[in-house]
Amino acid sequence: MNKSRVFLYLMLAIPIGLMVIPTMIVLMFALLPSGVAFIMERGKGIYGGVCVGAMNLAGASPYLVDLWFEGHTVEAAFGILTDVFAILVIYGCAAFGWAIYATTPSVVSTFMTMTAGRRIAALQDQQKELVLKWGPDVESVYEQEDKKED
Repeated sequence: MNKSRVFLYLMLAIPIGLMVIPTMIVLMFALLPSGVAFIMERGKGIYGGVCVGAMNLAGASPYLVDLWFEGHTVEAAFGILTDVFAILVIYGCAAFGWAIYATTPSVVSTFMTMTAGRRIAALQDQQKELVLKWGPDVESVYEQEDKKED
C-alpha cells in the first residue's frame, strides 16, 4: 500500500472516529458479554458468540438510539453506562442469549427423538401391512452390528 493511500485513509478515519466516540464508549462496555462468548467458543464454532452477541446488541440498541437522537455526547454515553436499569437490560439480554444457546441443543434433540419415534412407528405399521399383503416371506429383522453376538 502506498503512502498516499494510507494518508487518505487516515484523513477519512480520524474525523469519522471522532464523530462516533460516544457510540464506541457505550458499545465497548455494553458488548463485553459478546466478547466473552466469542473467546469461550474459540475452538467450537461461533454459534455461542453470535447468539449472545445478537441478543446483547438487541438490548443495547434502544440506548444507542437514544444516544444518537437525544444528544450524541460523551456525557450522554456515560449517563447510559451509569444507569443501572440500562446496564440491567443490556446484560439481561445477553444472559437471555446465553440461555437460548444453552437450551437450544436439548430442545432440538428432543424434537428429533420424537420425530424419529413417530417415523419408526409409521414404518413398522407399513411393514405389518406388507407382511399381511405379501406373506411372512418378505419380513426380515434388522440387527445392528454392535448388538450381534459372535
